[in-house]
Amino acid sequence: MSTLERLSTIVAELLRDDVRRVLLGEDVRQGGMLGLSRASMRDPSLGLRVLATPLTPAAGLAHATGLALAGRRPIVLLQSATALLEGYAALRELGRIAATSAGERSAPVLIVAPTGPGFGLGGDSADSPDGAIAGVPGLRVAILGDAREAGAMLRAAANFEAGEDPTVLLLPRALLLREVEDGDVVDNLGRPLCAARCVRDGAAATVFAWGAAVDVACAAAEQSGHDAAVYELGGLAPLDVEAVVAAAARTGKLVIAHGGGLSFGPGAELAARLADRAILHLDAPIVRVSGRDGPFARQDEMSGLPGVAAIADAIHQVVTY
Repeated sequence: MSTLERLSTIVAELLRDDVRRVLLGEDVRQGGMLGLSRASMRDPSLGLRVLATPLTPAAGLAHATGLALAGRRPIVLLQSATALLEGYAALRELGRIAATSAGERSAPVLIVAPTGPGFGLGGDSADSPDGAIAGVPGLRVAILGDAREAGAMLRAAANFEAGEDPTVLLLPRALLLREVEDGDVVDNLGRPLCAARCVRDGAAATVFAWGAAVDVACAAAEQSGHDAAVYELGGLAPLDVEAVVAAAARTGKLVIAHGGGLSFGPGAELAARLADRAILHLDAPIVRVSGRDGPFARQDEMSGLPGVAAIADAIHQVVTY
């Protein structure tokens, strides 16, 4: 079963588990552009809680905000994370709810959106606007790094276990079409939603990666010939700073790898935090490796992700500094 098919089943389960939950999106009553609402629409008992919204992203986000303030638990399915840039004003207002009400109100809206290259469509469908989204105050922004954890991450995000801040769950397109065997599926995330975790141990250097770059970083660590650790950042906002600083201190030689362009993104923010908090532990300059800036044509959209060789070279650079 593909990751998308599994997520569709879990979206329906989430609606059944909590009658406060409603599903919103431009084409959700036809199954959604990615098919994430298809299982929900096949269940007659859920149809009344699947709401089609206008083609304007700001209108859909504003509607979800109102529903959340009225006690519902909206799940907004978007065709692309770039829609959040189109609806930026509404997204910003959603993030301000708790602050402007002095904590008296919350807006537990979950927004699920694919990001980055992977569908072979090019253009907006290959962009990674993750940094712009993570920079909106008041939002929690999580990003999938392992297709096996897709369902567990969706459940954790929908349960708002870390508090009722509006949450964006970014799903890298490069992971969504993966086939995952039932025996490999992770049912329970087993850690806070935005927590960092070690996916490959090592003592010579540390690579911090997220999203579709996690798999690439693991392959690069293997290819580099060095004993490099790889840490996945489960969230971009808030960053799991304490875990990241502790991981940085173990090796003192750091690489940051991510999709999207190099400038003004989460990688730059992470490097700045490490410079603030871990500078006395560093034995080499922090090296960042990213995809190239778009826009992308269909045939070259995967250049929006860093390559194995580039990350392996960065590991060698910091280890031999």
